[in-house]
Parts: sequence; C-alpha cells; structure tokens
Amino acid sequence: MGISRRILRLTKAGVLLGLLTYGAVNTWTYLWPSQRFEDLRPASAIVCLAAGLKPDGTMGRVTETRARRCIAAYHAGVAPVLAFTGGNSSHDAPPTGAQMADLARQLGVPEQAIVVENLSESTLQNALFTLPKLPHTQDLILVTDSFHLPRSALSFLWAGAHNIQLLAADPDLTWGDIPQGLLIAETVKIWANGMRAPIYSMAGVFGIPPSARHWIVE
Repeated sequence: MGISRRILRLTKAGVLLGLLTYGAVNTWTYLWPSQRFEDLRPASAIVCLAAGLKPDGTMGRVTETRARRCIAAYHAGVAPVLAFTGGNSSHDAPPTGAQMADLARQLGVPEQAIVVENLSESTLQNALFTLPKLPHTQDLILVTDSFHLPRSALSFLWAGAHNIQLLAADPDLTWGDIPQGLLIAETVKIWANGMRAPIYSMAGVFGIPPSARHWIVE
C-alpha cells in the first residue's frame, strides 16, 4: 500500500509539473514581446536554428521563416556572422543547415559571413556542434520560434555560450497560430532535455569522449 501511494503521488506530481510547463509554454509563445532589430545589442553572431523539412526534402515553412528572419537581422547589421544549424538524417536531401545557407546566399549574404553546422539532430546538438564553429561563444543572438526560444537558450548556455539574446522568428502571434501538438511536444522536450543534458555531462566526467556520447542528446 505504501508503494502504491508513493507511485500515485509521483504520478500526480508529474502530471502537475507537465500541466504547469504546458501552461508556461503557451504563455511565452503568445506573449513573447515584439522586437525590432535596432533594439538588439551588437552581437558576435546570429544563430539560426532549423526546424523540419518537407516530405520532398526541401525546407519546411517554419525552417524558411526562421532563415528569412535571420537573414533580415544580418542585413540590419546586428552581427557580422550568420550561423545556420541543422542536420538531416531522414531525407535524401542536403542538410537543413546547408539549405538555409543557400537561401542566405541567394538573398545577398556574403560567403565569408556564413557558418554552417549540418550534423545536429536536436536542440542540444545544435548548441554542442555550433559553438565550436563560431569565432566567439558570447554575445550571440538565437533565432527560432517563440515556443522554442527558452529551451534553445538553456541548451546554448549549457553548452558554454554567454550573453545570449533571443529573437523570435514569428513575432506578433495570435492565439491558435501554433498547433497545440507542437506546444505539447515542446513541453515533453523541455523535460527530456532536463534529463539528457546532465547524463551527457556526467558521462564526460567519467572520461567518455564526446563522439561516444552524442547519441544521448540526439
């Protein structure tokens, strides 16, 4: 009976935490402040986080929206470097990061300003794999959808970034613009990252090289 009660209490606590997190995700998604490029502090780099691809392997709407927001920020002069991060293990097509970089070239971003990370399969890997490619790991601007910004910030801080600014790719949302399925998935991923990141770090303490533990944060 004692064990059953403990299980019930843990279940209730888990459900409560899940509901609170889900509520928080909805809140920051729709109440994220609208930002102008001129309100941003000068940064060392803009980091553009990819989303999914279409079934034909081309950029999905969300990915393209993020890329265009990053490109506009670059042309506004907020940072001299524009980094695109995102791999592709599920389509017979170029990695997402490379596709976003191609769009940037088409829209006038010079080659020397572009950094591409094309192996990551998660937000934690975005952070781990992108930071070593940047000239500096501080004064970064992260660009992604508003629902994804807090988890992205925590991921990059965990990986060693400093002085991060956050820029929503989808400003001025109205209720219902984001499918609830995405917000539920984000709720789950927040807690999943909260478990996976410490395990990855602890594996490093025991001497396991990064290449042998990247699967933990896929």
